[in-house]
Amino acid sequence: MTDSDESPPLASTVGALVITFLIVTPAAGTLLAFNWTQAVLLGGFAGAVAVASAWLTARRGASGE
Repeated sequence: MTDSDESPPLASTVGALVITFLIVTPAAGTLLAFNWTQAVLLGGFAGAVAVASAWLTARRGASGE
């Protein structure tokens, strides 16, 4: 992969995934009273959405230059 494919850096992609997962999973498990299986699934889905958002934002920003 080169920088010409306009994808976001791996560190920010993994960072978005991990941070979102670590925030959403405990919040869903404790504050929203989901069971922990549901909380982990919700955290994983939220992480995937965060990665997709970071990817789309990077593509949109690169195409505007």
